[in-house]
Amino acid sequence: MSTDRTLISVGIDIGTTTTQIIFSKLSLVEITRAGQIPRVDISNREVIYTSDIFFTPLVDPETIDSQKLANLLESEYRKAGITPNQVETGAVIITGETARKKNADLVLNAISTLAGDFVVTVAGPNVEGMIAGRGSGAASYSKKHFTTVVNVDIGGGSANCAMFKQGNFISSSAMSFGGRVIEIKDQEITFINKIGQILIDDCGLRLKIGDKPSLMDLRKITDHMAELTLNLIKGTTSALSEKLYQTAPISAFSKNYPIMFTGGVGYYFYKPLTLRSVSNVSLHGDIGPLISESLRMNAEISELLVLTPEETQRATVLGASSQTLTLSGSTIWADESILPLRNVPVVRVDLPSFLRNGTENHPLEISKAIKMAVQRWDIQSGMEYFSLSLDFDQVLDYDQLRDLALGLELFSRELPDYLPVIVIIKKDYAQVLGQTLKALVGKRSLLIIDQVGLEEGDFIDIGLPLMDGRVVPLIVKTLVFYH
Repeated sequence: MSTDRTLISVGIDIGTTTTQIIFSKLSLVEITRAGQIPRVDISNREVIYTSDIFFTPLVDPETIDSQKLANLLESEYRKAGITPNQVETGAVIITGETARKKNADLVLNAISTLAGDFVVTVAGPNVEGMIAGRGSGAASYSKKHFTTVVNVDIGGGSANCAMFKQGNFISSSAMSFGGRVIEIKDQEITFINKIGQILIDDCGLRLKIGDKPSLMDLRKITDHMAELTLNLIKGTTSALSEKLYQTAPISAFSKNYPIMFTGGVGYYFYKPLTLRSVSNVSLHGDIGPLISESLRMNAEISELLVLTPEETQRATVLGASSQTLTLSGSTIWADESILPLRNVPVVRVDLPSFLRNGTENHPLEISKAIKMAVQRWDIQSGMEYFSLSLDFDQVLDYDQLRDLALGLELFSRELPDYLPVIVIIKKDYAQVLGQTLKALVGKRSLLIIDQVGLEEGDFIDIGLPLMDGRVVPLIVKTLVFYH
C-alpha cells in the first residue's frame, strides 16, 4: 500500500431551516493484490473547515432565495480559503421541506458552479432519514454492536426515522412536522404553516399570526409532536399522524432497539435549555427547543433505550462524496445505447430466499421485494434512472436464475418504456441473467453488471464497455460520513 495523494471534498446540506457546509481532506491509497485489479480507497479523512449553521434564505415561506444561497456558499468557500476548482468531490443534499419548495431546481442551477462533478440530489424523506442515520453514527453503531438502531431526525419542517440492522438500512418513515411549523419573534407568532395549523386545531387552540401564545399553549402543541414522534418510532398510527405521514410507517419495532435523536431538535434533546418563557423557547425564531423538552418529558420515550449519537445537528451535512474507480466482472450484459450514465443511485434489494424447487409465487415475491426497496429510496417510477444491487449468498441453478429474471420482468412492467433495468450483482451471473431477462423484456434496455458489491446510498457513473465489451468502468460515489 502507498498513499497516492489527497483531495478536497465538500458536503453541503440545504435544509428547511438551516444550511451548512463542511470541507474535508481525503487521503487516497492504492490497494493492489496479486491477480486483482488495483482499487483506490480512502485511508484517512480530516475535516479542514466547518461553517456556522445558517438560516436557509427564503423569499417567502414557499420560495428559496437561490441567489442569496449561492452568495452565502461562495462566501464560505472564500472563508475556507478554497476555490471551486480545488474541490474534486462532494455532495450537495437538499433536504426537508426545502426539497419540496417551489424552486428547488433553480437552487441546484444557482450552485452548479460550486458543485462540479458531485452527487447533487434532492433527498426525499426516506433518503434523508438514511443519510442522517449514517451521519449520526447510528448505522455504524448497529454494525459494531450487532443490533438494530432507530435514528430519529427532526428538523424545521420534517421528522424522519430510519432503522439500521447490523449496518444495513432496512426501513424508514417520515412525517411533516418540525420546529418551524410555527415561527415566533418578540413573543409574537409571525408564521404558521398548514401543519402548524393542523396541530393547533388538534389541540383545541385558537392561535393565529400576530397572537402572543402562552408557554402552556405551545407546550400542548409540542407534547402532541412528542406523541407523533412515538408513532414514527414505533410504526403506529393515530388520527393525527395519518394526516402527517409522508410515507408508510416504519417496519416492526421492538422496545429493545436503541434510539438516537438528531437534527436541531436532537441537539437540544441532549443539551437542554432552561425554558421558562416564550422568549426562551423562541431562541431561533421557532419552537424547536420546546419539542426537545416534550420528547424528554414523554413517559413512553423515557422508557426506551435512548443513546447519544456521535453527531446531532450536522448528521446530514457530514455526507460528502468520495469516488472509487472499479471495474465490473469479466462478463456483462450491456445495451450500449444507454451508456455512459452518471449519478445513478444504488438501491439495495433484500431478496427472498431461493428455494431448490422454486415456486410459482417466487417471481412475484422477488418483484415485491424490488418494489419495496425502490419505494424506500424515494425513487419515483418514470422520474430517473436507478440501479438495483442484488446480494445473495446462494449458488443459483438455471431455474432459480429464471425465477430472478421473471421477478425483474414483473417489476419492469411498472416502469415507463424509456427506463432501463440496471442490475448489479456480486455473483458471476451477468451474462446468463441478461440473456434470460432480455428474452422477457423485449425492447427495454438492460445493463447487468457482476462481481461488484455496492451499498445502499452509493451513486455510480458507468462508462462505455472496455476489453471487447467484457467489462465496464464504474465510478462509485460513496457518501462518506464524518465518523
